[in-house]
Amino acid sequence: MNATGGISPANAPYRYLTRQLILSRDDRPFASEIRTTPHLSAPSSWTSLAAQPRVRRASASLKDPRSHTPKKYLNRTLLCLSEPSLASFTLADELIRSGDNLRDLGHTLVVSLEEQPFWEVDSKYKKNITHNMYRLKDHGIEIALGSDTLQRDTLTRFSTLNLFNYIKVSVSSLDQCLKLNGNPEFFNRLHDRMVTLSHNNKISFIADRVEHIESHTLARALPFDYFQGSYYSPADHLLTEHW
Repeated sequence: MNATGGISPANAPYRYLTRQLILSRDDRPFASEIRTTPHLSAPSSWTSLAAQPRVRRASASLKDPRSHTPKKYLNRTLLCLSEPSLASFTLADELIRSGDNLRDLGHTLVVSLEEQPFWEVDSKYKKNITHNMYRLKDHGIEIALGSDTLQRDTLTRFSTLNLFNYIKVSVSSLDQCLKLNGNPEFFNRLHDRMVTLSHNNKISFIADRVEHIESHTLARALPFDYFQGSYYSPADHLLTEHW
């Protein structure tokens, strides 16, 4: 530590950007998600920002760029943020400018909110967060919300907000929930609820953290629209620095 009690730059944790593809149900690249992740030491190698994300399962789809319509595939960029950060009007303004720049390149910015649902955030910030979320949507920015599970009461909350274009669900957490529940009807109710929410609220579901064949099989059995995880595409490290 330095004299002021802070962490010296030499000992400060690295933060690195990772990028991972999100695939559509037909195994075509749909979006690229970018997030920051802390790392105690600098990894030995990095890919450049210009490098294409690696794909395992969808390699055949990428061989011929003429095989799909660019306007339909790989035209979204997801940026992961925490809900409380959207209380900042300055950040919202920056996101709107970034969304405009991406739109000029034929891409749509998707703000992917994680950590704690904004209804659990301190009440003094809720108004600002909600206001900024509607501002983003008014400027053509889509919003995704991360969720560890798809419990019925959680989905009911989503349906009343009418703010989200996507709901990301951890398939590993969902698999554990289904095993603990032990009731076959739970799966059917979950399936029907997702279909209803998708139809009534125009929400698309993203199966997140699909890491192996079992989670892939579970995700494909449910009405997920998009799929993400190392089973399909490993996350690429983009760059690093002391933050």
